[in-house]
Amino acid sequence: MVGARSPRYVEIAAELRRRLGSAGAGDPLPSEAELSERYGVSRMTARQAVKSLEAEGLVYRVPGSGTYASGNEADRTMGILRSFTDDMAERGIAVISDVLFSDWVDLSPETAAELVATPGSRAVRVMRVRLGDGLPLALETVTLPPRCSFVLDYDLGTISLHRLLEDHGLILTEARGTVAATIADDNDAAHLRVAIGSPLLVENLRVEDQNGERVEATETRYVGSKYILDVQFRRQNRFP
Repeated sequence: MVGARSPRYVEIAAELRRRLGSAGAGDPLPSEAELSERYGVSRMTARQAVKSLEAEGLVYRVPGSGTYASGNEADRTMGILRSFTDDMAERGIAVISDVLFSDWVDLSPETAAELVATPGSRAVRVMRVRLGDGLPLALETVTLPPRCSFVLDYDLGTISLHRLLEDHGLILTEARGTVAATIADDNDAAHLRVAIGSPLLVENLRVEDQNGERVEATETRYVGSKYILDVQFRRQNRFP
């Protein structure tokens, strides 16, 4: 069965993302008129493509001047639950994983609490180096409850774990966690190809499925110089 073709503005945005991967901060983007002529689409379609890039933080507009590259190598909008694979795919970056470990483990009290499981019980753990266009971007450790043991039957070097879970009826709907700064230790340096002491962003998430049941506890250690988390803050109204 042939899937429906993506809207034209999505295809244009995907190609522009690939070009932005090698752009520096402040590099100009073609004007809407130039994009319209280059891709044979209306200016409205070209504008939609640029707006989608702007929403992702990849470009910024200067009224009366033009649109420019933000220079972000890889970024993710906080508050949106989306897999690493989907994040990178939207930017035209090819993702594969180097699987370091994939097997059953005994849960520590801390991880058992994150999975809402009995301390000392068994769970599935997957450790992977996530690569974008062949470059290590993150070191990921995922712990899953026994009901997710089917993941051990698959090649997790080429498959999105979140997509695999959803294919088996586990829809990931909510995540809570923290993001903190740290520095690379010996293990990080070896797997992420960075110097010991390099800055990292460490994200710890506890993920629930559509039934509100804990399905994943994940630690992801991102290369600080290659990964950006986009955030948006809104002041809470203190007055009635």
